[in-house]
Amino acid sequence: MLQLIMDTSNQYLMVALYEDDQCLEAIQEMGSKRQSENAIPYLEKLLNKYHKELLDVDEMVITIGPGSYTGERVALTIAKTLSVISSVRIKAISSLAAYAGLQKCVSVIDARSQKVFVCAYDQGKALISEQMMAIADFPQFMQNYQDFQVVGQNEVVGYEHVEVNLASHLHELAKNESACENVDALVPRYLKDVEAKKICL
Repeated sequence: MLQLIMDTSNQYLMVALYEDDQCLEAIQEMGSKRQSENAIPYLEKLLNKYHKELLDVDEMVITIGPGSYTGERVALTIAKTLSVISSVRIKAISSLAAYAGLQKCVSVIDARSQKVFVCAYDQGKALISEQMMAIADFPQFMQNYQDFQVVGQNEVVGYEHVEVNLASHLHELAKNESACENVDALVPRYLKDVEAKKICL
């Protein structure tokens, strides 16, 4: 089975190819400003290097947010396009979960405006609902998760940066994820929209 894994939703651009559970190669770099520009060239680079065609891909795993409004759409657009021209299976995984993988972690993503997206995970399972909170409230939140490692955009909440292997995390998480039944209906996950609705109500 040939598996294509992509994350374009936040600070990284990550493109990886797995064949029969073995990583052929993964490209992961900081570059949120150039994801839309580099995603397809990097994908083509990997496919050409390993003599694969896009139509050879059996399964594509992407992150679905929360994250950058533009970034979330890059991998999603590629996945939707591929699903039109092939029988590829598409699996969409939370961007917060992607940082955590199977570890015991609190995952953090910068939501701008002095806010962060946050969720706590253990063994790939979310222990709480994904949420957006003020950065000022994060220390109090962490009182409930003192033995959890913080991963993601750590610097935003005053923690040291921890490098994560997004390709490996998403590869493992995808094993327990069902393929999307209706790829056309797949949309980015915007926790900001949920927050806005709360304020309006």
